[in-house]
Amino acid sequence: MTTKLHIYTSSKLDRAAHLRVHPDTLQSYRSSPNSLVTIVWRHMGLFSSQDNLNNIDPLFIPASDAGEILDLAEEVVFLGLQDDKPILAAMLPHSEAAPELSQGTFLDLRDHWSLLNHDDAAIMAYARGLSHWHKHHRFCGHCGNPTRSTEGGHVLECTGSNCGKLHYPRTDPAVIMRVTDGDWCLLARNAGWRAGGHSVLAGFLEIGESLEQTVIREVKEEVGITVRNVRYHSSQPWPFPASLMVGFTAEGSRHDPLVLDSNEIESAQWFHRDELLASPEDETFNLPRKDSISRVLVDDWLKEK
Repeated sequence: MTTKLHIYTSSKLDRAAHLRVHPDTLQSYRSSPNSLVTIVWRHMGLFSSQDNLNNIDPLFIPASDAGEILDLAEEVVFLGLQDDKPILAAMLPHSEAAPELSQGTFLDLRDHWSLLNHDDAAIMAYARGLSHWHKHHRFCGHCGNPTRSTEGGHVLECTGSNCGKLHYPRTDPAVIMRVTDGDWCLLARNAGWRAGGHSVLAGFLEIGESLEQTVIREVKEEVGITVRNVRYHSSQPWPFPASLMVGFTAEGSRHDPLVLDSNEIESAQWFHRDELLASPEDETFNLPRKDSISRVLVDDWLKEK
């Protein structure tokens, strides 16, 4: 079992949930030079403007200098404290054209994660996930009335006089599993992925299932084999838009016939360790993205021998 922190997981951020119920404190953070603001527009974050996209940094603006942005924002969320500095996320309107700001450029975090340290990537992913939740929960799912943000943006309260239901950010758990048989590893691809892209299998938890049962069911449904020795590996937040990837390892038999679910899987195959170590990483064949737990599951296995 790995103990390393995955990408999009922060070791420094204190979410400081106890401060969310103090509106005066949160309001003071919006004008404090000690507070830092990350900006989200659509699914993009604000980065420093650079001619060379291989040399960019996330742009965290002191709140005292972010009045223009905070006034423009549809919502300002308190993310927590990092190195005793309040971290806020300003969520801009979901306009077609990017807002014209005095500094920075909007870029997709997933295209530029490798240029960030773990903590900055985690904060930007956290902000992106909360922004998605706010956008899709503007109305109460119980009665249909508008919701209003409370507790630093972490609770949406129904404004209906006969309802008042509280809505909390939702994370959808999914299992992701590396299935092996000795020196062989099972990888698959979906038709919608990038050319040559392969990954381990994955699927969402259903009501009434344990995570281990989900692993067994998903492998059976997607490729038609039965696995055993299901073991937890690690987990990774995946707010793209709202998942938690729970990693497992399992064992199967490469002699069992693969029966693919054509709605989910375009192809699946057992690959020898040596084949994966020699992966060309091009359009003919490439391993999972390096920011994903899928890649960690594969890389950890490759390092065993």
